[in-house]
Amino acid sequence: MHDCHTHSLYSEDVDKQRGSSIDAMAARALEIGLASIAITDHLEIDNVGSPLHEPLDSDGIRRDVMAAKEKYAGRLNVIYGVELAQMMHKPDVTRKWLEKYRYEYVIGSTHTLRDRSLFSSPDFFDGKSDAQLKASWELYLSEVREMLTADAYDVLAHITYPIRYYYKHGKEYLIDLEHKGREQFEDILKAVINKGVALEINTSGLRQPIGVTLPNRDLAAFYYELGGRELSFGSDAHYAADIGKGLREAYRMCFDIGFRYFVVIENGIKKHYPLEKELEK
Repeated sequence: MHDCHTHSLYSEDVDKQRGSSIDAMAARALEIGLASIAITDHLEIDNVGSPLHEPLDSDGIRRDVMAAKEKYAGRLNVIYGVELAQMMHKPDVTRKWLEKYRYEYVIGSTHTLRDRSLFSSPDFFDGKSDAQLKASWELYLSEVREMLTADAYDVLAHITYPIRYYYKHGKEYLIDLEHKGREQFEDILKAVINKGVALEINTSGLRQPIGVTLPNRDLAAFYYELGGRELSFGSDAHYAADIGKGLREAYRMCFDIGFRYFVVIENGIKKHYPLEKELEK
C-alpha cells in the first residue's frame, strides 16, 4: 500500500507531545508493510510571513526526509512532498517557495477562506446563522474552483474537507451532499479531469464521526462516471498510529466503483499502480 498524505511533528496542527518525527513516521510505514509514504507537512501559504505563526521549518523537513530516504532505501519509498494550502491567495509567494524547495510531490488544498475563516477553528460555528454557514460553504467551493486554475500541484486533496466540521456541529444538512453533492461538484470534478491532476481519496473521515472518505463514495463514483480515472490515496495521518488507516477500505470502494489503478508521484514522475494487486496483498 501507498500512503500519499501524512504529517509529522513539523506540521503546526500536530500535538508536539503525540506527534512523530519523519524518521518515526517512516519506521511505522515500514513496520506495517507500506511500499511508500509521502511526507506532506502543511504549508499554509497565508501564514508565510505572518507574525501569528511560527515559520515552517522547510529546511529541517527536507533534511529529515532526505535522511529517511537514504536510511530506508530499498525497503520503503519515502517521498518528499508538501500539502500546499491556499496557493491562490499568494501566487508569487507560492511560486518562489516551490522554486526554492523543489518538492517531488505537491498536494493542493483549501483549509482557510480569504476572510481568514478556518473551518477547524473551535469558534468557527459560534454565533453564525444558517445563511452565514451556507455562504461560507459556497465561498469554499469558489476557492476550490479558483485553485483549479493554478498549476502548482499534482493532487487535489479532500475536496469535501469542511463537511467533517459541519457534521461535527450538526450542520451537515446545510450542505446536503447526499442530495446535492453531484450538482455542487460537477464543474469541479470536470475541471480536475481536464487539468490532469489526481483526485485524492482521503481516508481521515473514516476515523472521525462522519465515517466516510473525503470525498464520499457517491462523489467518487460521479467522478468515474464523468470520465475521471486518476486517484491518489492518503490517510492524512497526523500521528504515526494512523498511517495507512483506511487505505484498504478505500481501495476496495474505488475498485468496486470501477477504478482499476491509482497514481503515486515518485521523483516528480507519475506512476500507476493496479488496485487489484493492492487488494490481493
